[in-house]
Amino acid sequence: MKCNFDGKVAVVTGASRGIGEATVRLLDEGGANLVLVSRSTDKLKGIAAELKNDSLVVDCDLSADFSIDLIRNRTMEKFEKIDILVNNAAIERNEPAHRATAAAIDETLLVNLRQAFMLCSAFAKDLFATQGNIVNVSSTAAGGAGGTQGAYAASKGGLNTLSKNLSNEWGNKGVRVNSVAPGLCLTEMWEPTFELLGEENVLENFVKRVPLGKWGTPEEIANVICFLASDLASYVTGQVVRVDGGMLNL
Repeated sequence: MKCNFDGKVAVVTGASRGIGEATVRLLDEGGANLVLVSRSTDKLKGIAAELKNDSLVVDCDLSADFSIDLIRNRTMEKFEKIDILVNNAAIERNEPAHRATAAAIDETLLVNLRQAFMLCSAFAKDLFATQGNIVNVSSTAAGGAGGTQGAYAASKGGLNTLSKNLSNEWGNKGVRVNSVAPGLCLTEMWEPTFELLGEENVLENFVKRVPLGKWGTPEEIANVICFLASDLASYVTGQVVRVDGGMLNL
């Protein structure tokens, strides 16, 4: 069943590649107007040029404090409302905990958790007005599936808790808040791990932990994000939906 987003305005962070790009394209197919947020201006413009509905490119680094007001102000100037917020932008580091630096931990928590929280807060009253919804992109790392991903896992665990708390706080405003937790998904985020451990080795060995026996695709994750963002999920809030091929079932 196709999700209908006609007349909706959706803001997607980390929109230039992987899960973010796939989500943008699927929301566009459903009729949504898009606000694409990323540091990759040229890539964003290329994606926007291929969309059939109206869109806005916001080139900014989410680690900068001014980025929150910039995203909201430009969204409201262009579309005058927001219906859907997808917090997808993230920093992923794969390093042993005994080598983690304060700067690396701070940056990971800043982008993955603090700024996602700040975007939710910045758009809160706008989402109350439209009875919109938020989908936060988490990770199975938050449930213990990660190895040397301490800061990343902590940030995603915090994001899941944030989703649950906001769903309770804002439920009486008609705003739904959920998380999607991808497992192994072939995106550019894995490139540092491929370089460290070898792409063929990672692809063959990591998937042994997945009952379905395969890596996920950005489109498979985007399908679940868009379902939760749609009216088809109108009675779903405060949930963390794992899209991991059964990996955490083991």
